[in-house]
Amino acid sequence: LTVEALLEGPSLRVGELLSLKAGSVVTTRFPAGDNVEVVAGNSRIGAGELTVSRERLAVRMLGFRGKD
Repeated sequence: LTVEALLEGPSLRVGELLSLKAGSVVTTRFPAGDNVEVVAGNSRIGAGELTVSRERLAVRMLGFRGKD
């Protein structure tokens, strides 16, 4: 299962996703401040915001979507 932000950028394997903790960032090369959807297995699982961390762009998770 791969997790993706809806932009041309990084994706995570399940093991990488499970290792994320509160405050973890996933780096990318897009402008800070934009909101992105976070997708896993073609399903939207949450929302994030592009931010800068250690001089690199990253996605900060804003929330996770619960099961419908």
